[in-house]
Amino acid sequence: MYYSIFYAEVFKIFCAGFFFYLFLKKINLTDYTAIIGGILYSFAGYIIVGGTWISFSTQAVYIALLFYSFEKLYQDDNWILFPISICLITSYQPLDLYFIGAFLLIYIVFRLFENNEKESGEISGLLTKLALLGAAGVAMSAFFIINGLQVMIESPRVSGDASYFNALFSQNIWSGEGDGLGKTHYLTALMRFFSCDILGTGDSFRGWNNYLEAPLFYCGLISLILLPHFLSIADKRKKIVYFTFIVVLFAPVVFPFLRYSYWLFTGNYYRVFSFFVAIVIMLIGLKSIDDIDLKSKTDIKIIIVTLFLLLFLLYYPYGNSQIIDGNIRNIVAVFLIIYSVLIYLLQFKNIKNVVKILILSAIVAELICLYSPSVNERPVISGSETTEKINYNDYTVDAVAFIKSHDKSFFRINKGYYSIPFLKYVSLNDAKAQDFYGTPSYNSFNQLNYIKFLQALEIVREGKELDTRWSIGLSKSPLLHSLASIKYTLAKEHKPMILDFAYNEVVKVGDVRILENKYSLPLGFTYEKYISLKDFKSLPKDQKMYALYKAVVIDDSLYGNFDGLAKLSINEIPEYYAVNEYIKDIELLRKNTLNISKHEQNRITGEINLDKSKMLFFSIPFDKGWNIKVDGKTVKAMMVNIGFIGVPVEKGLHKIELSFLPLYYYTGVIISLIAVFLFVCLITYRYLRNKKHN
Repeated sequence: MYYSIFYAEVFKIFCAGFFFYLFLKKINLTDYTAIIGGILYSFAGYIIVGGTWISFSTQAVYIALLFYSFEKLYQDDNWILFPISICLITSYQPLDLYFIGAFLLIYIVFRLFENNEKESGEISGLLTKLALLGAAGVAMSAFFIINGLQVMIESPRVSGDASYFNALFSQNIWSGEGDGLGKTHYLTALMRFFSCDILGTGDSFRGWNNYLEAPLFYCGLISLILLPHFLSIADKRKKIVYFTFIVVLFAPVVFPFLRYSYWLFTGNYYRVFSFFVAIVIMLIGLKSIDDIDLKSKTDIKIIIVTLFLLLFLLYYPYGNSQIIDGNIRNIVAVFLIIYSVLIYLLQFKNIKNVVKILILSAIVAELICLYSPSVNERPVISGSETTEKINYNDYTVDAVAFIKSHDKSFFRINKGYYSIPFLKYVSLNDAKAQDFYGTPSYNSFNQLNYIKFLQALEIVREGKELDTRWSIGLSKSPLLHSLASIKYTLAKEHKPMILDFAYNEVVKVGDVRILENKYSLPLGFTYEKYISLKDFKSLPKDQKMYALYKAVVIDDSLYGNFDGLAKLSINEIPEYYAVNEYIKDIELLRKNTLNISKHEQNRITGEINLDKSKMLFFSIPFDKGWNIKVDGKTVKAMMVNIGFIGVPVEKGLHKIELSFLPLYYYTGVIISLIAVFLFVCLITYRYLRNKKHN
């Protein structure tokens, strides 16, 4: 896996440059200019630095393919690639269809103005084709997009109360970055045009936000030198188009409200937007050098003014200029001067070929120099570390294997430490990396009902969007471990504090101690009492936790019929939870439990024998995709304990089956298959028709 990630990123770098090269050739730039463009695109900061997040470089490949496919459609009426590129974008990330589609639409508008398209019939015909082909691409990706959108919609960031919308929307449209970070933001945005590492590398980054999510505008210094040269292009209409294009893409950098609106007020981000700014700089710069190359004419005034302006911006004594790396700044200055001289010399025909080679050589040298910190000065995982007992391959793996070999029941594990080597950050997805069930989770769109439960227990803060993504789960709430079927805790301390919460040490594996919860509960256990949601919310935090072991929480405004359960009065909940009372409650919950015979990712089967009608509780977040059968008959699950699954079951022996299927799963499959089939038929028809015509 470690090596495959590396090779995948190298492959994406190649594909991104290749597709962008084809795009540049399609808009009639020379081979030489297209080669420069392909290199600059491949090694833009968004791909090289952003590629460490994997998704950024994938987006870059699909963006280049999309623009090439649009030009094929626009110029040649060749529509085959356009739906494919839309399908890839939508399948990878449904929201990218909006983010990338919005930029494509802006590009199309300026492209039509650049070509002075006036025929309304042709324009409407093109837009109609784009809409229909785009819909075809979306239809082919239905299998992915329907479930992806459902996950997003049913998440705290969308359906919950943790959105940034109100805070961001309340900002003044034409105001700049607020608070004390405003100056740092603008300095970061400016300096990131010159280099990704001019403000520090990795954890040493000293700019706005963080190294990865700060603006990634860098796309080669030659692009900055060439950008103003569009003013020397003779065509007045093209000058206006390019200037407007620059203003439209740069305005959100200056006025954050415009950037927030692009992100639909979900966050203060740059991410793919910064790449769009870089693409505009590259495109206009490449058109400028193409014009210089073809006409063998350079405007020396523009070169001098541009160079002095860039050097002024680079060396101006900003108030917080101490965050700028002096060595990188000097390297940038040297290359700016070299490019200025070479662009001026490009007009002389007798040395033009030599100058072209020198420009390409300078670009390669620049990329090597400026990306050396990005690639070589960051903490990385070496090949040897994959076989050593460190990081995600530490003794946690052996401890988990030991537990699984001795316990075949369902259980969750709590970790009292983190396995990644970086002190500044922690991972909440250790369970995914090390193959066990846990409760913490980092996800852009965590499960809404699980987050609601954590908020109700005051484990995560209500209204805090960050907490909905970085969910600590029950790792710091040992009293709730039994409720969530946490049977084991892994610790490295000599005397872990968790031992005070009814845990016993089982064995030590390497430097990891395995502790077992004496009063753990299985995945399916039963309640014989309930407490109304209204009463539950009125309790203090500690009493809420006590109540969960005495009665199941039911929203009686949603569920009016749950016969067989006695109602728990809030007066029965103690102010302090004695150990004996806790043990008594656990024993009562253990009295009738589900005996699981089969457990898979999306299917759980088992039997339960009840001495009276009770509520069968599963510590599985409530989701409409779950289908529950009791003795072969489908029953409707209830949302209990704020956000989990509950099933009322009558007295007697019953077979229980839970199965999960995402909503509209088969709908997405059918739409995708039909769309792919029709698309293949259209391609076949086009091929046969062209063959007959030829």
